[in-house]
Amino acid sequence: MTDRAREGDFDFCREIAGRANANLLHAARLLPVPRQEFFFASYAAMRLIDDAVDDDFLMRPAPERDAARGQMLAEIDAWEAQCLGRAEQGPLPEQVQRAMRDTVLASDLGDMPWAGLAAAMRRDVEERDMKDWEDFLSYAEGATVAPATVFIYLLAADPGQTAFRCRLPEAPVTYAADLGIFCYLVHILRDLAKDAERSDRLVTIPQSLLEEAGLEKHRLAEAVRTRDPGIPLLAAALRTKAGGHLKMGRQSLMRLKPLLGTREYFALAGLIRIYETLFERFSADFFEGLAAAPALERSLRADLLNAGAEP
Repeated sequence: MTDRAREGDFDFCREIAGRANANLLHAARLLPVPRQEFFFASYAAMRLIDDAVDDDFLMRPAPERDAARGQMLAEIDAWEAQCLGRAEQGPLPEQVQRAMRDTVLASDLGDMPWAGLAAAMRRDVEERDMKDWEDFLSYAEGATVAPATVFIYLLAADPGQTAFRCRLPEAPVTYAADLGIFCYLVHILRDLAKDAERSDRLVTIPQSLLEEAGLEKHRLAEAVRTRDPGIPLLAAALRTKAGGHLKMGRQSLMRLKPLLGTREYFALAGLIRIYETLFERFSADFFEGLAAAPALERSLRADLLNAGAEP
């Protein structure tokens, strides 16, 4: 490939990744070019299948979902095979496939992130109930720990002359798990109103926590709108769970600090700081925190990028 064609593939991946406007995206922009390329290739691949499930399949009426379920599961299988380098045909555009081949598939990242996310997407498509916290953790292993593992890997791996090679003393997932789950729980708090309004199928909260708060999943959007007293109870339970993962995640950050470059650690610590600040904002009045979160998040992102631009 020419340099221009290669650059075009990564620009294509950046455009897909940019649709989400995620905090992770802003942190990745602080990284050196080789790490950015790895990030945008992998994130675009993950974004495509996640959007196909959440924004397309799960938004259809029940009869359409029933009719299309087998096809959607086959699409997830094909996506996983493409991401693992075992198939050419599938839902990934050729630009993303080439970018993946250039970075991820040449690395020693391994199969875990792709198999994990595929398992979580299958669970969504099959519309399996999330009964308790163990179900949540099982789902989160693919839905959030898998992408977090990719991010930790690309921060720490040695780009080398031809491909990334892991140089962490432990598997990347051991550093990523608690940080990923903490950030995911903050996402759930932040997006509770929006997700419930769109569809209760997008609400990934265990039934046991909803029942403890006196709430019903199919009436969650109404409960948020009417400021049902059960919503702050639910938020407090989620914050308690998140706090435990934050405590362990901070230990992971400390273990990672001597293993990462200065800019890489700055990007990771800055990303976690955004989520910690949002987490603290939800500690008092949840509804006030919900209203304040969008402006606060924009400000935190700007602060991170401005600080990263300084010498």
